[in-house]
Amino acid sequence: MKSEIKLTILKLLKFIIVLMIIDFGLGFIAKEVFFSQKTGKFHRTTYAIKKSKDDILIFGSSHAHRHYVPEVVERQLSLSCYNAGAEGQQLLFHRALQKMIFKRITPKIIILNIDENFLFKSDIAFERLSDLHPYYSDYKSELHPILRLNSSMIDFKMLFKSYQTNSTLVHVIKYYLKPQQDYKGYRPLFDETTANKIESLEKREPLKEYEEVIDDIFVNTLVDFIEEAQAKKIKVVFVTSPNLILRDITKNESLLKIKEIAKSKEVIFIDFLNSPNYLNKYNLFHDASHLNDKGAKLFTSSVSKIIKSSI
Repeated sequence: MKSEIKLTILKLLKFIIVLMIIDFGLGFIAKEVFFSQKTGKFHRTTYAIKKSKDDILIFGSSHAHRHYVPEVVERQLSLSCYNAGAEGQQLLFHRALQKMIFKRITPKIIILNIDENFLFKSDIAFERLSDLHPYYSDYKSELHPILRLNSSMIDFKMLFKSYQTNSTLVHVIKYYLKPQQDYKGYRPLFDETTANKIESLEKREPLKEYEEVIDDIFVNTLVDFIEEAQAKKIKVVFVTSPNLILRDITKNESLLKIKEIAKSKEVIFIDFLNSPNYLNKYNLFHDASHLNDKGAKLFTSSVSKIIKSSI
């Protein structure tokens, strides 16, 4: 009986060792492929973390990624600029990205494009943190406090090297097959929307990505984002992007709280949400939420001028 138990344990140990070797090998290959990317969202994130030396860094979701033209910023402010915006990502991701970047460089100015719903409860905000897994080995101290908010088992999961990149491989393949061109992180949209397109979209059931309840985790994350930058003498600027259609945001608790935090921390807040220069200007928008290239250049120029007069 004892010999059978010993044999079973021995087989189990052998299986675990083989599994670990396979995991290490697959993880090593996957990581090499991941960090060799020359295009796509992960390439842009990696560049911001490991290579960017720019004076101005732009953070935010697709409204940052699509709305800020570094070339325009550089021309008007005479400072180098990189757009580190990441489509679909919210405050937790931007905070993690900031922490990793700060490990290597200290920019002069940080622009955070504010989505008015940033502080509302959102499961998606946590789920999309898987995009950070490939960076865990190199930035454990920076990422662990944020990733553990979504999983108490994060330490165990990250023991498996192949797990760190398994959620990114489809994107890696896609970007190899179909490269994405960007301009220092900015990717322009060129189509112009119309009133008919907007009306047809408004008839569809909108995807609800948040619950209209303030999440203290996001509040604390925003405060940390500001305080670490200010501790490093970095100028922090909050900006809201323009709406195409006039919206009543006067009772948006998330936006009101963000403005309150910005005021208390003496952060410059540039508000374009309902700017008359963009309302109903269909020729400046790609869709109801995103500016096209023409609109982005106009918006970036306006923001740059305000920043220049404020610093």
